[in-house]
This record gives sequence, C-alpha cells and structure tokens, in this order.
Amino acid sequence: MFEELLELYKTKAEEVEKERKEVQAMVMLVSAIEKMSVELGSRQNDVELLGRLIDQVDRLSKDVADLKSQLRTRQGRPAPVQEQSSGEGKALDNHARSLIEIIAERPGRYTTSDLVDMLGLNKTTVISVMKRALEIDPKHVKMTQGKRRKLYLAYVPEEEAQKAEASAGSDQSDRMKLELMAMT
Repeated sequence: MFEELLELYKTKAEEVEKERKEVQAMVMLVSAIEKMSVELGSRQNDVELLGRLIDQVDRLSKDVADLKSQLRTRQGRPAPVQEQSSGEGKALDNHARSLIEIIAERPGRYTTSDLVDMLGLNKTTVISVMKRALEIDPKHVKMTQGKRRKLYLAYVPEEEAQKAEASAGSDQSDRMKLELMAMT
C-alpha cells in the first residue's frame, strides 16, 4: 500500500509540476503580448510624430522658397520708396513701378508665373500689376498673349523703342500715301 501511495504521490506531483509549467508558460506568453502591444503603440506614436514633423518641414521649405524668391527679386535694387498717402491705386502703382525697374534691369520675356515668383504676389494681383505697368510706361513695357491665354511681359530698351516708333511712323505714312493714291 505504501508503494501505491508513493506511486499516486509521484503522479500527482508530476501533474502539479506540469500544470505549474503550463501556467508559467501562459504568464510568459501574456507578458510577451503586453510588451508587443506597448512597442506597437509606441511605434504608432513615433509614426504619427514623424508624419507631423514631415508636414512641418514641408511647410518650412515652402516658406524658405518664398523668401528666397523674394530676396532674389530684391537683390541689386533699392527698396521702393513708400509714399505717405494711402489708397489701393498707390499700392498697385508702387508694385508696377517696382516691376518696371526689375524688368528694366534684366530685360527679357517674363511669364505671369515668373512674375508671381519674383514679386511674391498672387496671380490675379500680378496680372493687375502687369496691366498697370503697361499703362504707366507703354513705350518700354510690352504685353503679349501666347497660347492658352498665357500672358508675357517684356521690356523694350530705349533704342529699340525708338526704332519701333520710326518703323510704325513710316508704315503709317506709307499707308496714308496708298490711301491718297486710291482716292485719286
């Protein structure tokens, strides 16, 4: 009987040891799952933080690009003189004069997009400034329209402006001669 009890005790001890190992394994599994959950949560926070940082860098790079283009525009020329009287027309006139100065310093053919970058204004304002510059100095400022309603602005130096006037005058006199000949 003692041997049977010993045998029963051994089997019971083995079962208890087996259950203890299973419980220990379950506890380790639960703690491992908790650790993975915490790590995933922290990684999710890291990803969100990284996304916000990337958005901030994008905004800052756009701001820097705008500032660079404005700085490039203003390099090499004095700041426009601010007039004391106020009004919407004065600001447009000041922008138009600044535009004339810029294109006079660097003659060429400028698109509306080029001028948006140079002046740091929005597109509709730049178009108004282009029209005002043409009104202020029609002798030197020429505006043309290209394909797809694209506007171009160019500065014509004094020599070329005089040549254009002379050729326009001679064309007009030739036209008048032809009309007189046709009448007689």
